[in-house]
Amino acid sequence: MTRPSPSPLAAASILLAAWFLASLAVNLPPFAEALFGAFHLGFALEVGAVFAVLALVRARLGRVPRALVHALAALLVLMVAIRIADLTARSVVDRPLNLYLDVSLLPATMDVARTLLGPLRAWGAVAGLLVGLAALWAALAWGLSRLVELFAAASARRTMYALGAGALALYGGQKAFLEGLPGWRPVGGSASLTVALQAEGLVVALGRRAAFRADLARDAADGIPDAEMLGALEGRDVLVVFIESYGVTALDEPAYADVVGPRLAAFEARARAAGFALSSGRLVAASAGGQSWLNHASVSAGRFIDDQTLYALFLSEDPRTLVDDFSRAGRRTVQSMPAITMPWPEGQLLGYDATFEAAHMGYAGPPFYWGIVPDQFALDHLAGAELDAPDRPPVFAVAALISSHAPWLPVPEVVPWEALGDGAIYRRWTDGAPHPREVWRDPDAVRAQYARSVAHSIDAVAAFVADRLSPETVVIVMGDHQPAPLITGEDASRAVPVHVLASDAALLAPFDALAFRPGAAPPPRPLVGDAALPRIDALRPTLLEGWRGRSRNADQAGAPVVAR
Repeated sequence: MTRPSPSPLAAASILLAAWFLASLAVNLPPFAEALFGAFHLGFALEVGAVFAVLALVRARLGRVPRALVHALAALLVLMVAIRIADLTARSVVDRPLNLYLDVSLLPATMDVARTLLGPLRAWGAVAGLLVGLAALWAALAWGLSRLVELFAAASARRTMYALGAGALALYGGQKAFLEGLPGWRPVGGSASLTVALQAEGLVVALGRRAAFRADLARDAADGIPDAEMLGALEGRDVLVVFIESYGVTALDEPAYADVVGPRLAAFEARARAAGFALSSGRLVAASAGGQSWLNHASVSAGRFIDDQTLYALFLSEDPRTLVDDFSRAGRRTVQSMPAITMPWPEGQLLGYDATFEAAHMGYAGPPFYWGIVPDQFALDHLAGAELDAPDRPPVFAVAALISSHAPWLPVPEVVPWEALGDGAIYRRWTDGAPHPREVWRDPDAVRAQYARSVAHSIDAVAAFVADRLSPETVVIVMGDHQPAPLITGEDASRAVPVHVLASDAALLAPFDALAFRPGAAPPPRPLVGDAALPRIDALRPTLLEGWRGRSRNADQAGAPVVAR
């Protein structure tokens, strides 16, 4: 007995319902707040194309192989998985997904998830995602199989062709007359666009690799004799201190500035009382929300290293860096990395004379989630291991502080240096402290913790500058990147505050070329946004030219190169 053919109206109703339901998965938006909004609710051309293929194959062969049904279902699931990854990338590091680059970030992403959710919940979330995708594949395969049965009727196939043609015509009309205008679109092809962008990203990444290699042929240190390299410093120690997640949002947004601003003012007062002059500015970082190493490398190399491919090239090609510059100028070069707790062979490629990781610092206190060693303890170790040593050569040191890393709790206080001991004192802030997953249920609570955490890091650096450093030291304190969009909001500036301290105000003069101004408060944000700001890779050429020693007959008119 043959099944009666459905009426065109019934077939259209079934097809449109199935099309819309499948589109809810394929049309996942790039931002969580857009779920079930205008971007999300519509008919995905990709789903319509799958339906049309099934109808055409059924008409041509009289049947549809099960392998084809499962393959098409898997194709739709792959699109959904890419959309989920894109949403995650935009939410965490404030940029679109780049599969070619981001696969290497999966371990770090899992570390963050374990910190915020706990190991069981983190692995449970991964398992849930995989099970969810598998269930979606099974549901789509079942649904497509039912459509294959529907397409046994020629009337149902003709209805599908008509719906497909109508969707294409509507999509073409949207592109022709509504492109660039806000509002709901009934038909979209954003999933295919996201997949196409991944292929385009691969091509762009390969092109950038070639351009980066070519750029290495010239360097900001070219033509500077060793005798003049950083000679204006006259043997002073130089410290670069990165404060984790310290972006301009901490100073620009009133809710954060009310907490951070007074601490920055106190930092300036303590530094001036200790004999330092200050100059501050804004520089655009290479990343936001994470990937601190890109910004460390950009500062050191004097090149804008804003993706993982360029970072890998930076390590493999071994370009000249600030480490090489200060070595040529007679400095012992040291890096203090309190967040490094696993084997880190890349660290040996950076060329420092000494690298201090968490295990070297003698910290026996409680871990602070991602920030294993608190900032003050790490700075105390750096002072004891290098700066307090008698009869030592001048030092160039980089310290990458970590206490202000997400999840931004618990937040300790600065204590007398002699009270630090082995770190056990920090139990007074960790014992009984809430778990991150409890705080992260409330976005406002998370934002409050962010401000307190950054303020603490500024306090720790202020105490270090005032209590542990000679006023003859030159110090550069800067954020490594802006925090995630949860803190900054979407489309925020990617700039970070930079503060330079020196007892000799002449050493601050080169930073005028980067639009710095006296004091600890950077200039206001420019009305035109980041396009008006120098980038962090401008620091190295500015230092090399501005702190260059001059012979009696040397030309004094050189100006630092400003990268934009």
